[in-house]
Amino acid sequence: MATGVQSEGTFDQPCHRISDTFSLFRQVLYGLPVLPSVVPRLAAAARILGEGTVSLFTDHPSHIRTLDLVDHATWPGAIPVWVNIDVGDHREGVLPGSGQLADVAYAIAASTRVHLAGIYSYTSMSYGSNSPDEALQHMARELEGLEQGAISFLKCTGATPSSDAQSARVTLSLGATPTATAVQNLLEGEGGAKKYRDMLDRLKQSFDMEIHAGVYTVMDMQQLATRARPAQSSAEPGKTLLSYADLGFRILAEVASLYPDRTATPEALIAAGSIALGREPSKSYPGWAVVTPWPDNSGDHYDPEGSKTGWIVGRISQEHGVLTWEGAKENVRPLELGQKLMLWPNHACITGVNFGFYLVVDSEKADGDIIQDVWLRWRGW
Repeated sequence: MATGVQSEGTFDQPCHRISDTFSLFRQVLYGLPVLPSVVPRLAAAARILGEGTVSLFTDHPSHIRTLDLVDHATWPGAIPVWVNIDVGDHREGVLPGSGQLADVAYAIAASTRVHLAGIYSYTSMSYGSNSPDEALQHMARELEGLEQGAISFLKCTGATPSSDAQSARVTLSLGATPTATAVQNLLEGEGGAKKYRDMLDRLKQSFDMEIHAGVYTVMDMQQLATRARPAQSSAEPGKTLLSYADLGFRILAEVASLYPDRTATPEALIAAGSIALGREPSKSYPGWAVVTPWPDNSGDHYDPEGSKTGWIVGRISQEHGVLTWEGAKENVRPLELGQKLMLWPNHACITGVNFGFYLVVDSEKADGDIIQDVWLRWRGW
């Protein structure tokens, strides 16, 4: 993963560096509608990081009642909350125009402990995209649902969307990784960009807009499968937009055994199973990870949209995975017992949570395998 980020004293001064690290972020958003059991831990984080830095999701009036019981000594200042809107995929969130949304609005308006940070939505339906335009269509549907939710919420509080740039404006926050990726197409005219730019421009007259990026920063096999960006730039020949060159997340695994003859094509065992990789599928190929060409930078590898020849993690168990060779047997890439391999996982979100830290390298440097930094991961929920 190419990065210019450097950290200082991550391990030698851990207690001191907790506050230093999080001072880089303006706000931390807890990823579930607020659970009463986690309020003490989040309050402790808010005391360390400062007033207004820790925000919470709400989609039920009971969440607000829970927070109204938190005293100022426990959690200083007003507690920022984001109202979670269900825009159609029925994960977390409350429906626009519903009685429950009205109850949430009334509870927030009456509360002395919380203030509205914004209106939020997330839809995983964009993972079904197969082109930039399909990804942008998902974004448009999410924007429509989010706008409906925001207007419904504001009507309950007696407020209206504001076009006054100087007044307090409600923030609309949306996006999954495919839609965040597809937004780049709006800058280049890809995928019928104008109508989507017009839609965003209209909403920006009344709301502040925010797109959350998800796994956008590292990408994975699922993201390649959405085709939310063209693989190559039409404006700059040779420039990749969404390809294997943009995958910044890899897992190091060791070959544990070899089975050259037990099936029609060779197989091998690696010491990385569902504990390391998760069990998230990818719609583009029948496996759980793809073996990269590493240590070669530009060697051959399995490509669902290309040769379909190479090693993939074709089967998976708890503690190990089975590599299967896809393609003609005579073209097999030889492996050795104890050999280290790099894998591109299907879903970096699920894979990443299985590790306590990331080893950061810089692919733009001459020796891209030298570890430049170690990032500790936030864990728990």
